[in-house]
Formats: sequence, structure tokens, C-alpha cells
Amino acid sequence: MRYLGLDVHTTATVWCLLDEGGEVVERGKSPTMAPALTALVGRLGEEHELLVGQEVGTMSYFVHDVMTAAGVKLLSFNAHQLRMIASSRKKTDKRDAYWIAKTLQTGMMPHPVYIPSGQVRRLRQLLSQRDAVSREQKRWLLRARTNVRAAGCSMPAGRTVAAILSALLSEPDGIDAGLAEALERCQRMHETLSGELKQLEATIRGESRGIDAIQRLQTIPAVGLWVSVTIYAWVGEVSRFPNARSLAAYAGVVPSVWQSGNSVRSGGITKQGSPALRRILTQAGHVLLWRCGSAEAAPLKAIPMRVHTARKRRKIAVVAAARHILRIAYYVLRDETVYDPARLAAAEPAAAE
Repeated sequence: MRYLGLDVHTTATVWCLLDEGGEVVERGKSPTMAPALTALVGRLGEEHELLVGQEVGTMSYFVHDVMTAAGVKLLSFNAHQLRMIASSRKKTDKRDAYWIAKTLQTGMMPHPVYIPSGQVRRLRQLLSQRDAVSREQKRWLLRARTNVRAAGCSMPAGRTVAAILSALLSEPDGIDAGLAEALERCQRMHETLSGELKQLEATIRGESRGIDAIQRLQTIPAVGLWVSVTIYAWVGEVSRFPNARSLAAYAGVVPSVWQSGNSVRSGGITKQGSPALRRILTQAGHVLLWRCGSAEAAPLKAIPMRVHTARKRRKIAVVAAARHILRIAYYVLRDETVYDPARLAAAEPAAAE
């Protein structure tokens, strides 16, 4: 067995090959192109089996697909968790490639990052594009409001640039020509992005309609279409998690812990994993606590409500609600079942005894 570390960049990939004893066999640089990478692993793996490692980045999916097609096992790692790289005082591409290969050779490596394929990857890409378009749309709305404030006008009510512009034009004194021109530009961009957002959302709805797991997730209180699609996309293969607690840790909605000797301290949540998943789970937690009043939601809602003993613990209760929604989602995905409030209600007295 030999170990190949890749430091992947857009145009070129620096690599380092180690033998079983950890000695450098060969170093080099190759273009980050499918034919070049395929030829590289084909040549280096002619006489020995290869285990390849890379840092997660923009090119991760591309390199993963190329290596998989070439019949080589590839492990991807979070760069911040590769301690020998993150703590290094001398960081170069050659050293990064060496330390990635060294972690493979010694086995002292973090848990590999899950690289999805097929439908899951497609939904992740669509959701990321939706978030990007939505953020850009909000920026143009903020630019319009900034222009209004800079002109000394009172801010009218309105959640779109068109509504703000219409309200200002309807005033007796009207608005300055320069302000009108700036708002019209903001309106055009805002409406263009609104059209793109609607098209993306229609695509996501169409592709998720035939996925049974997404429909089953929507039986959980406070879980609608966007929450269920996000959970399905960012969890991927639920079988890779041994239990619901591991899934909650993966999403970063569990408390951080510092322990040394007899001293143990708990802090805020770890915030590991996907920020998009954590953000939408928090939104679902808000909905569960403050908007779900149905009998079906009561058993699930009762769990985080035990935490909400004072106003200052409101945020903690929301995170607890998000965590328990995700834990229920784990069982829905693993057991291919739907949310059953009777089972949850029956489990509560047993847990209290």
C-alpha cells in the first residue's frame, strides 16, 4: 500500500507519494484535469495499491469523480481538522500534500468528509444556488433602502423595491431624478433575481416530488418542503450514522465540552457541519415552539419547552427544538416510517421513570 496526498488547486495539483514506512517516494505537480489525474494514479498505482487523500474545497467533487472512475479509493478531509496542517508555522503546497499523505500512512486522520453522488449532490447544488440568489436579491433590496436614506427621504413600508419606488413616487413632492434612476436599477435587478429564484424553487419542487423520504419528513411538525429537502440533501445516506446523537453532532447542534481531570465545562453548540442545515433547523425550531399548536406537535414540543424556563433561555430552547426535530428525522429516514406522536408520547413517561 502506498499513500498519495493531493493539494488540489484550480489549475494545478501538488502531490506527494509515501510508502508503507512513511518515506517519500516521489513528489510532483500535475494539471487539475481529468486526463492528467487519471494518468497520474494509473502510473503510481501500477505496482502498489493506492490510498489517496485530499482537502475539501471547490474541486472536491471533480477530483472525487475522477479518482473513483479510475478505481482508486479517495478520502476527503476538512482542512481545519487536519491538525498537522492547521497548526503548521510553515505552510506550503508541498508540505500540505506531504501531511495529507502522512495522515493516511499513520492512520492519524479525522473522520473523512462524506462526498454525495447522484440525486443528493444535485439537490445540494440546487439548494446552494437558491441560497446564493436569495442573498443577492436581499442585497439589492438593502441597496435600494440605503439610497432612500442617503437622499434624506422617509423609508416607506414595502418588502420589494417596486413597492418602495411606487410609494415614493406617489408622494406629493415626488423624488429626485437621481434617486429614481438608482431605485429603478435596483428594481430591475431585484425582479430579475426574483424570477431566477422562482425558477430554482420550481426545479427543486419538481425533483423532490418523487422522493419518498422527503414526503415522509414532512409529517414531522414544523417541517415543510424546504426543511425536509435540506435535511435529506445534507444528511445523505443516513446509514452512515450509528444513532440520532451522531447525526445531531454532525449537524453541530450539540453542546461543546471541555474536560480535564475532574473539571468538566459545557459551552455553546459546536456549529460543525453544514451552516445551511443548522440555519433551517433553527427556523423549524422557532416554528415548533411558537406556531405549532396541534395535538400531533404537543409531544415533540414538550421536550424543548422543558428547557424554556425563563426568557433568557429562549435561544437554548430553540436549539433544543432544532436538535430534537433532527433526531426524529433520523428515525424517519432510517426506519422508512412517518412521525407518530403516540410513540413519542409513550416514550416520555418511560424516560422520566
